[in-house]
Amino acid sequence: MWNRNKAFRLYIIIILLVMAGIVAAFNIYMQINLRRQSEEYYSVIAALLENAREQYPDFQEEEWIQILNQEDISDGDRGTLVQYGLYPGELPILSQRRYQTALYIGGNLLLFVLCSGILVLLFMYQKQRDRQIEALTAYIRRIEQGMYTLDMEENREDELSGLKNELYKITVMLKEAAELSRKQRKALADSVSDISHQLKTPLTSCMVLLDNLSESESMEEETRRKFLSEITRQLTNVNWLIVTLLKLSRMDAGVVEFRQELFELHPLIDEVFENLAMLAEWKQVILQKEGDMNVRIRGDLHWIREAITNLVKNAIEHSPADETVLVHIEDNTVYTAISVINSGTGIPEEEQGHIFERFYRSSTAKEDSVGIGLALCKEIVERQNGYITLNSEPGQGTEFMIKFIKS
Repeated sequence: MWNRNKAFRLYIIIILLVMAGIVAAFNIYMQINLRRQSEEYYSVIAALLENAREQYPDFQEEEWIQILNQEDISDGDRGTLVQYGLYPGELPILSQRRYQTALYIGGNLLLFVLCSGILVLLFMYQKQRDRQIEALTAYIRRIEQGMYTLDMEENREDELSGLKNELYKITVMLKEAAELSRKQRKALADSVSDISHQLKTPLTSCMVLLDNLSESESMEEETRRKFLSEITRQLTNVNWLIVTLLKLSRMDAGVVEFRQELFELHPLIDEVFENLAMLAEWKQVILQKEGDMNVRIRGDLHWIREAITNLVKNAIEHSPADETVLVHIEDNTVYTAISVINSGTGIPEEEQGHIFERFYRSSTAKEDSVGIGLALCKEIVERQNGYITLNSEPGQGTEFMIKFIKS
């Protein structure tokens, strides 16, 4: 403790200097007081002897000095001293010096005991404090090793209790951060695995088809066109997957800045329908919109178009032929809602809680479904003061509703 704590050594030195100053001041005061009393005593004695010499020619000074210095005074001598205004026991020189000596020794011993007691208490306090600091240091080392436990039952009301409380808060934060980091690492590992699987399957299919094309020169033209069409479809899916993953990655990294602009929904819905017209025609699905088309909302036009496109595309893919995908717009003083409704097979209730998770594929999903379109849609909406809900019943279709809260 003494060798490690420089501040404690400094405190001890300061305390010792203060104590030494007190002892020195005490002794100086006693010396001055004794000198003052002696001078007063000697002045009285000198005046007494001078007066006695004038009035009593046969006066013997040695006898008086002897009487004044002796400790045991007879009754006759006591009466003589009283007659001249001197009271035995008050100012005899020898007794006074012995008294002063005893006072010196007693006072210095008392100061020594007090100083020693203060130093002992200070050392005990510092030792206990060092034990607490060592315990906190050991606890911090355990935190470094990933052990996030702190016994708050032993917390006392002292100057280190505040530090321990703050450490407890930091421990809780670190524990939550470590748990979040663990979940993120697991999610990243799962994502990498899913991405690898999603990329591997279409690329393998393309490789097989290309091998057949290159090895079969006499292949029928119709079969060749089918192979090329399938390759194009697979590569289109791969390209869409990569682009969508990049968009999600940018959002996760926090590098996407959403603009706040006021725009109308009517031309936006028309643009979405136009972009998905070929898919709707191929699936023989009718695209229709209803509601208040003059509604204007504030947000990022590009990203909101991306979210609505994903919802409409998902509805087209899960709709039977000759059915309608409806986009309904509702506006009130609280929010603006955009609903995308289809009459497909619906989503089982037990799967609805996972439908917005990345790479989650429901039991009704298509074979080439990746499972990130709805996750991207959810990220876009929630980052622009909105939220998305799902209402679906098996055999009765599905409704996805986006609500943008008005500020």
